[in-house]
Amino acid sequence: MKNIILAADIGGTTCKLGIFDSTLIRLKKWSIKTDIKDETGESLIEDIFNAWQASLKDLGFELEDVLGIGIGVPGPVNFETGVVNGAVNLNWPNKVDIPKLLSKHIDCPVFVDNDANVAALGEKHKGAGKGARDVAMITLGTGLGGGMIANDKLVHGHNGSGAEFGHFRVDHDQRFQCNCGKSGCLETVASATGVVNLVNFYYPKLTFKSSILHLIKENKVTAKSVFDAAKEGDQFCIFITERVANHIAYAISVISVMSNPKFVILGGGMSDAGDILIENIKTEYRHLTFNPAQDGTEIVQAELGNDAGIEGAAGLIKTYLIDTKGA
Repeated sequence: MKNIILAADIGGTTCKLGIFDSTLIRLKKWSIKTDIKDETGESLIEDIFNAWQASLKDLGFELEDVLGIGIGVPGPVNFETGVVNGAVNLNWPNKVDIPKLLSKHIDCPVFVDNDANVAALGEKHKGAGKGARDVAMITLGTGLGGGMIANDKLVHGHNGSGAEFGHFRVDHDQRFQCNCGKSGCLETVASATGVVNLVNFYYPKLTFKSSILHLIKENKVTAKSVFDAAKEGDQFCIFITERVANHIAYAISVISVMSNPKFVILGGGMSDAGDILIENIKTEYRHLTFNPAQDGTEIVQAELGNDAGIEGAAGLIKTYLIDTKGA
């Protein structure tokens, strides 16, 4: 009976692998090292398949029991075809057709999506967005990613660039260049990199004294050091935290009038700052946002941590295969 889902969350260092049943109950989770030596991706996909096959056998299942495969990848993906249009962190300079590579080993549906999208789907199925049909997730890390779910389906857009929240222009002075080649993107003022950008920009211009001055002078300041100092009452770090929160709140206000999500989920390492950041975001969001669009919308911290990707990868099969068949 085909009732098993294979899932993978592929990262630049490790691949998180999982085996789930058709109701998204996780039967096993483990990791393998990511092989980035092969630019074609073939060796890595073979490693992943072999690891799945061995664990299936340990659990008493056969390849014939596999209903489908869901995979999250850190790169741009054509969701219709499952082709990854290059992935810097995986050393894939060219397109990699993951379904085609897997078809050499197994005959079943394969769904591939960007890692931020699958993390959002994971939080929708098992985490902070559980039970909602409309969810947005912002991942606050070294960069700033995102995913949007509307009426239970991920928003991909016509070429896969939907919900790239990191590239809203929020800094209209365009003080910092983004990795995308533009300036003024949300990522430049609201990611961990953005926090450091704001510290280095504002500190010479303000009269605040700060407990992190030595870190600033040594070029060792981090987002965590800023938020930790803000919690201790450091006025300069509180100022920076408020600037970051204002930029994120503005982005959420735009998201709210576009898709009116029930939950806006904040994930990634920066979300661990907790209330010092999240409560500031909520306050500014309420000031900025059209009242009907914010009515009932909750801004919440992600719950699944590093498991969001693997849960979301399995969720691709439930959302786009199982639920579609049942519709």
